[in-house]
Amino acid sequence: MDSDSRRSGRLAQPISSSSMAPDDYMVQRVDDQLAWLGKKSQRNKSAFLFHRVVGIGLGALITILSPYAGQPGAWKTWIPPLLQISGAGVAIAGSLLALYQYQENWVRYRTLKEALLREKMLYLTGSSQVYSGPDGFQQFVRTAEDIMAVERANWSQQANDKPDSRRAAPQQAAAPGPPGPDRS
Repeated sequence: MDSDSRRSGRLAQPISSSSMAPDDYMVQRVDDQLAWLGKKSQRNKSAFLFHRVVGIGLGALITILSPYAGQPGAWKTWIPPLLQISGAGVAIAGSLLALYQYQENWVRYRTLKEALLREKMLYLTGSSQVYSGPDGFQQFVRTAEDIMAVERANWSQQANDKPDSRRAAPQQAAAPGPPGPDRS
């Protein structure tokens, strides 16, 4: 999980849909989760892009300055340390990308947000046969909770796994749908 996991206690904890009105559920549960996923997705995207740009920039700097490292004069004093610092910066940026998995988290949060938003739109517009019956709201709640359960499971697995075994999380982010008729 990314470094800001203070919300992990509030991370999509299951609740009973029978105790909430549809509007309350939509605002307190679905909209809150959509906002959280959007914020986390954007934060991870920004961190990923920042670290990538830093690594690329420092790598380019090494390429540009390397031919001058052995030259006599003032170049001899400051280019070797600058190359060393740049090389360390590339290694640090790459290590942080691997450690915090910003790209994987960005994609996972964005995928979950889009899946939840899709189900919300299908429910609100009445565009799905699954949500059109008398138990349409309960079916929507089950589907939304299943989508949110994916994040809970991924977070729990990521919190307990070794860093190298976290690679499977993005592939598991596909939103589970209810079995049965086509939702389109």
